[in-house]
Amino acid sequence: MNSPEFNSLNQLFEGLSEEQLAERLGVAPATLQELREKPDFKQWSQDKDPESVSWRYQKDKQRYIINLSFG
Repeated sequence: MNSPEFNSLNQLFEGLSEEQLAERLGVAPATLQELREKPDFKQWSQDKDPESVSWRYQKDKQRYIINLSFG
């Protein structure tokens, strides 16, 4: 299974829909809904991501955003 690539930097910073991230991680959208509020979601998503990207859910935009935490 090939993971969807980012089409543009804009898409990278706007985030992914639930369906897009579910496809990228190889899970069902319902799995994301169930796990997105859990404290270990960032690590779980990083473990699932084909490029080891960590994700977080941005509730106000209803999008999944790359977790850019440094340090």
